[in-house]
Amino acid sequence: MYYSVTGSSQMPSPIGTWTLNSFYLTDTVTGEKHMPFGREPIGCIVIQPSGRMIALLTPSGRKAPTTVEDKAAAFDAMVAYSGQYRIEGQEFVTSVEMAWFEPWVGGEQRRRYRLDGDTMNIESAPAKMPGLENPVVGTLVWTRES
Repeated sequence: MYYSVTGSSQMPSPIGTWTLNSFYLTDTVTGEKHMPFGREPIGCIVIQPSGRMIALLTPSGRKAPTTVEDKAAAFDAMVAYSGQYRIEGQEFVTSVEMAWFEPWVGGEQRRRYRLDGDTMNIESAPAKMPGLENPVVGTLVWTRES
């Protein structure tokens, strides 16, 4: 399946259901890697031909929260958002309609992506993250399910 991008050659399509293999943050100054969701994160991204995407990521090994603090920690240790997407060159741009992080709603999330067979790498722009001194780039590696 191919997705036509204006002004460029045919590119493999990101359309499908993808399972998360890895998620890490790379310090833009030191090169140090951080794994905020551990070595075996759980995630799924569904990219539909209709132009909608939905993504959910969590750490593996989570336990059911039993206290208010546990619930807050579980909420903080996830990523979830959905909206209409478009492809601009090598960027996957989502117009966020709903998200676990309310400030994203109504804005856009831009990610560089690269497809290699049934593997898709998605990379964020450098950003400052709480608890980390330098900006980091987020990298997610996905495997196509269908």
